[in-house]
Amino acid sequence: MKIAVWSPTPFAGRKSTHLLLLALQAIAEEGGEQLVLHADYEGSGPEHFLLSGIQRNRMIRQKEFGIELLCRLLHCERFSKEMAVNSSYSFAEGKLHILPPGNSTFYRGREQEAGKAICTIMQFASRTFQNVWVELPAGDSELSEQILSEADCVIVNLAQSPCEAEKIGRLPQFEHAFYMIGAYEQRSIYAMHNMKLLFPELRGRCAAVPYHAGFLAACCAGDVERFWVREISRRDTKEVPAFFCAVEKAYEKWKEGGCAKCGEEKG
Repeated sequence: MKIAVWSPTPFAGRKSTHLLLLALQAIAEEGGEQLVLHADYEGSGPEHFLLSGIQRNRMIRQKEFGIELLCRLLHCERFSKEMAVNSSYSFAEGKLHILPPGNSTFYRGREQEAGKAICTIMQFASRTFQNVWVELPAGDSELSEQILSEADCVIVNLAQSPCEAEKIGRLPQFEHAFYMIGAYEQRSIYAMHNMKLLFPELRGRCAAVPYHAGFLAACCAGDVERFWVREISRRDTKEVPAFFCAVEKAYEKWKEGGCAKCGEEKG
């Protein structure tokens, strides 16, 4: 399945966090390989949360892996799973492959060409990987519009704020959309129950992931994989933290209301 992860507001909604959590949960639940295309060259993405120290500095400085590299390779030979994996950083025992965006020159001033190239990767990769996730720049852009139209499902990431609430009624109408509220606070006036009352389009296809200080610290340190493994292992003791229960619930809700129908229609 081809899944676009987008937010109407820059630096809000936690789209990188939600993408990573859902992809990891997909591996935990179903075991299939996930390919992530981070197509936002101006923002940090899931790879930043999984790489630390020298590895992260090398990624930022050298840009030796990623979407740009894979597109160059596709000019010379046909797409293959090995080609995609070799252009990626791999995690979760080889089940999660992430392609950073590459250089800004690949996108700036040529969004239509970049979007077309990424859509081509999505089409080929969806035949090989269980899910292909694409993190898009927040807000409106030609690149995002092109990829959103190619996706089987769109995950719209929202923040709890009056400014964000004003935008919900004006969001593009995606055929298969699911809404995620990030850094969720139940006591906010913009609680999910109230949001559903205000915006009926959220009913049956909305979930929330609460704020978790430990997870945020792991993201900043590039230590999410170890954090995830450590906390998930507590399932055996039946002491699963509320944060991970919320992630599991969000994944189940997405499978029911966000992607089940498009999987039937497009799969």
